[in-house]
Amino acid sequence: MNLRAPRPLGPGAALLPLRLFLGITFVYAGIQKLSDPGFLHPGAPTYIGTQLHGFANGTPGGFLLRAFALPQPKLAGVGVALIEIAVGLLVTAGLLTRAAAAVGLGLNLVLFLTNSWHAYPYFLGSDIVFVFAWLPFVLTGASGQPALDTGLDRLRQSQRRPAAPGGGSLSRRDVLVRALGLAGVATLGIGGAASLAKGSYRGKRGTVSLAGGSGAPVRHPAAHRQAAAKAQLPHGAVRLGPSSRLPRGKGATYRDPRDGRPDIVVRDAGGQVHAFSAVCTHAGCTVGYEGGQIVCPCHGGTYDPKTGAVTSGPPPTGLAPKRVVESGGEIYAVPS
Repeated sequence: MNLRAPRPLGPGAALLPLRLFLGITFVYAGIQKLSDPGFLHPGAPTYIGTQLHGFANGTPGGFLLRAFALPQPKLAGVGVALIEIAVGLLVTAGLLTRAAAAVGLGLNLVLFLTNSWHAYPYFLGSDIVFVFAWLPFVLTGASGQPALDTGLDRLRQSQRRPAAPGGGSLSRRDVLVRALGLAGVATLGIGGAASLAKGSYRGKRGTVSLAGGSGAPVRHPAAHRQAAAKAQLPHGAVRLGPSSRLPRGKGATYRDPRDGRPDIVVRDAGGQVHAFSAVCTHAGCTVGYEGGQIVCPCHGGTYDPKTGAVTSGPPPTGLAPKRVVESGGEIYAVPS
């Protein structure tokens, strides 16, 4: 008995699973943003404004965010979410695949130059992987795959033949316009449903401001000179602010007196203060304190507020410890 070897898949058909993965993932990414109660709520760990500031900090693509996104962070966040849903729907359906893939590639390239720039090694940041995953569809579209583009191409070929008497079929342009209209309605419908499903934000802001701190080396004003001398503050200590502004169960960010990078200080339930680098070890975003844990707003990584160790999410290592001291009712950062 002769057994026929299975027919090998063509290059186009072999890319179908990747196309569906990209399309569905982009739809999910947009829904996830719009359904997050904290996404548009200032002070929430996942607030888009906080994320954008983290993305723009020390990255080659930061100027794009400062110019176009940071002035209106909420508008930018909603716009990106809707673009993700639209790109995902078009790619999944195989409609205008090359154009939609180009938009997806551009978006992931900007995210690589901002969001994932500090990820080390580079392959731990997913955006560069998405850039190259989009590339085949930018170059070839959905050729050789089940897709609306394939049907539109066939329709275009049929329109080049002489029309049959009394023919009333839709033109390729008519079909394309109607399909794009449906995609637009679906995008707004999915985005609206996600927004309505999110509910109200119920989290309590855990990161406070140590306003009143000068951020300059200690000069021991008269009111604190005696207490400071008694405590023998370390050389180079920098006053951050009054201890009263950091109650138990709260955290505050400040600039490291050695290198100017963001740090975070947290007062635990027992009254002890703990300080760490506020730069997430995953992609370099600035973390905050929320719900009893240190949280990265960019990818949801969390850290133990007493040890800085990773408790969940993608960060590969814990936060570097920093040193702070309290003296005379003030909090001071000590260069390390």
